[in-house]
Amino acid sequence: MKNKIAFVLTLIIILSCKVAPAKTQTQQIPVFMYHMLTTDSHKTNNLTILQSAFRSQMNYLKTNGYTTITMDQFYDSMSKKIILPAKSVLITFDDGYISNYKLAYPVLKANKQKATLFMISHEVGRTSDSMNAKQLLEMDINGFRVESHTDWHENLGSLPYAKQLNAIRAAKTSLEKLLGRKVMYLAYPCGSYNTNTIKAAHAAGCNLGLTTNEGFTSRLDNPYRINRIYMGPSDNLKTLKHKLDYGKQLMWHINTYLL
Repeated sequence: MKNKIAFVLTLIIILSCKVAPAKTQTQQIPVFMYHMLTTDSHKTNNLTILQSAFRSQMNYLKTNGYTTITMDQFYDSMSKKIILPAKSVLITFDDGYISNYKLAYPVLKANKQKATLFMISHEVGRTSDSMNAKQLLEMDINGFRVESHTDWHENLGSLPYAKQLNAIRAAKTSLEKLLGRKVMYLAYPCGSYNTNTIKAAHAAGCNLGLTTNEGFTSRLDNPYRINRIYMGPSDNLKTLKHKLDYGKQLMWHINTYLL
């Protein structure tokens, strides 16, 4: 029994070791996915992290030479083969919680870092937990760009094509009216999408579709299957560094959730 336990532990350690992915000439971009922030350590959950942790992560990126790029820059690298800075990262937030404005935005603004918020269009100003139009406009013109997360946070992959298209178009139209510019990028709610989703996103005029599939992304990827890397309450600088290097969770980090 002891030998079996020792073998399993050894296997976990080996699989958790940093085995570098094969080197290619194609730049691999980490796209980090956040949701909510809090200042109360008793109010974290799978989607909510402490502002202090977020600040530490953004400070680490800044002091270690990482460039936070925009969705436009990333799309240009795909469509026009524009060269990105060597250590580029994308910072994204989903849903449009008020904490993005109150807690994330000040950190990003102080560091002069860019990010993208994927907003549920029907949630604009709807409750005290979501951002209003004035807050979204302020963020949008100061480097925290607003894009689409559908109209009502629809589970796109479960809907017929026509309803998917309506959900994407309705959000795009609403946000474009609010922002006074084109909204060109879509994050699939809950990562739910299928072939019809990709067709609908393209038909609605979206240039990129972001998933919740883990891993790096690059200019050679399908523009409607962009990977993202989940950031949660247990992420620290060690796990951030691992994700920057390998585009995925540390295995021991995953196992702590399973125990």
